[in-house]
Amino acid sequence: MHSHHAVRVTALSRRDPPALGAVTISGRIDSDDAGVVYAGEYAGQPVVVVLLGEGAETDSYGRARFHDALNELLVRDPAQVVLFDDDVDIAPWVALRADSWEQGLATGQALLGPVTLAHMEHVGTTAGPDFRPHWFRRDGTGRWRLWPLPWPLSLTQSGWWTFAAAFALIVAIAALALWIAIKIFENSPAPQPGPGPNPGPNPPPQPSTSSPTTTTPGPTPGPSGPTITGQPIPPIV
Repeated sequence: MHSHHAVRVTALSRRDPPALGAVTISGRIDSDDAGVVYAGEYAGQPVVVVLLGEGAETDSYGRARFHDALNELLVRDPAQVVLFDDDVDIAPWVALRADSWEQGLATGQALLGPVTLAHMEHVGTTAGPDFRPHWFRRDGTGRWRLWPLPWPLSLTQSGWWTFAAAFALIVAIAALALWIAIKIFENSPAPQPGPGPNPGPNPPPQPSTSSPTTTTPGPTPGPSGPTITGQPIPPIV
């Protein structure tokens, strides 16, 4: 994008999202008590992403004023809004069409102004302490959700080297653990047999041979009655 007034796009910090929804974040453009304005890309077109800050997204009135400003933009110029997410579990964000970084930054600041009431004109002569919201010390990035994951298409060259080094380290640790386990099993002594006789092989069964039974005859019983001994008596004639 070409413009007469250069807008400085700085690198992302560790707390900044690499992507929001289908929008890829490439750098920071501006930040204040209300939120952060990012430079990004959606479907090959440059966009400006406005994300509510850490303190502002926890304030119900700040969120409500941001939603009101977004609704006014949707009514006034709906083609300006590319994507947005107002889930209660994360900080609300919106992606805006950017013909130039300057134009996108101006639109983003117009959305963030009502959050801190910075859009209100001063009445009378400015005097006394400056006004800042109660969350001004919590100026970090609001909660965001990274889904779907941009990996591996959005990895830079340094990201690929980090991924390759991490994968090689995991493989080396797994190989070392496997080698230690093999050595432990190789050096472990064989289990000792328990007490008692060693069981031997069972002898083959022997066939049983039965010998014929011999029966000894006993005395034959005689006639019952008295037994007469001596010489026989001749018959009487």
